Amino acid sequence: MTVREKQKVILVITEGITDFCIPEAFDEHFSTRQFDGVAANGDVTVSRIDATSLRWATRGDLAKALRKIIADDIAQRHLYAIRNIIGVAQLTDLDGAYIPDEHVVNGKEFLYLDDRIITPGVEGIIKRNRLKRQRIDALRNIQELHLTRAISVPYRLFYSSRNLEHAMHGEAGNLSVPQKRNLSLRFSEEAQSDPEWFKSLVTSDDVLHGQTDYTESWEWATMGLNSLARGSNIGLLPEQFGLSW
Repeated sequence: MTVREKQKVILVITEGITDFCIPEAFDEHFSTRQFDGVAANGDVTVSRIDATSLRWATRGDLAKALRKIIADDIAQRHLYAIRNIIGVAQLTDLDGAYIPDEHVVNGKEFLYLDDRIITPGVEGIIKRNRLKRQRIDALRNIQELHLTRAISVPYRLFYSSRNLEHAMHGEAGNLSVPQKRNLSLRFSEEAQSDPEWFKSLVTSDDVLHGQTDYTESWEWATMGLNSLARGSNIGLLPEQFGLSW
């Protein structure tokens, strides 16, 4: 698809390409807007950046990092131009980051449970959670992303808890990359054959928990142990970019 063919696009930044099933599903459902996945190739809420990769801590650095991810994607794939972008969404895994520190407990292997994280490196996970919370909160405060000096577009951060496979499929275990790819492929195939299935899933009580407000959905996610519970507010994405289911 050429830049000329893709006049208006909402970008969805994900941690990796296996999460592209989400923008692909939105693209199937909405005929008036096009969605495109952009891989950050890692978890931007815990990554570091130097001359060859990403590093940030402040809100300004985060926005700069997002612009770099988008610019690199344009340079590599040539599917759209800056002028074609009308909105940027980002999908992040919560990974239990908002649970109280005392719910990170010692164990022989790393494991997410409904009420705790078991790990042989307790202090390291507590530190990761604190850093992840700080950066997620900074991203949540960004409402507009300045792509160039002349172009700014709406930006929203959305979550999957604990991760996309848990939120969309109820898979609570540690999955291999091939398993994640298979789930992503099945998800895309189902959404392509039945776009209404995708809408029903992401707006269901199992996933959205009855939330209808973007800000309140984040409040739910950050309360108590909810960042370990199955859930996602991706079903609120359309209204945040002027669309309706």
